[in-house]
Amino acid sequence: MKFEIKFERVYPHPPEAVWRALTDPAALGEWLMETDFLPEIGRGFRLWCDDGEGGTDTYLCQLLEYEPPARMLWSWVLEEDPDESEMRVELRVDPEGDGAKVTIVHSGDRDAETVEKFKGGWPIKLQDLAALLSPKPSLQ
Repeated sequence: MKFEIKFERVYPHPPEAVWRALTDPAALGEWLMETDFLPEIGRGFRLWCDDGEGGTDTYLCQLLEYEPPARMLWSWVLEEDPDESEMRVELRVDPEGDGAKVTIVHSGDRDAETVEKFKGGWPIKLQDLAALLSPKPSLQ
């Protein structure tokens, strides 16, 4: 089934800081997945994570559009299912008051069960992004 799911979250952080968290490989590894991402249009990159069953899920991606510090678009396909149609993930950062609004639009063609997993997964990832952006309490 064709799908397009959209998530928005406002963070009380400057857009530039949020953009760095979306484009720095180490930061991406903390809130999204480990990656070898570099911001070069046309460059392929991978995202990988624990699959929950003792293995690793690896996603083959390509940076299709890159408009710093506001928008980027990736293609995305699971490495073990290369014959499936690729999906698209768009990430946008817009100023919102004293902070920044992040919008993620994930689209493609997948079965309903997979789409439900995406619907449940992105909110968790956006919480992880919030945790990364928030200052850590200092030890007294």
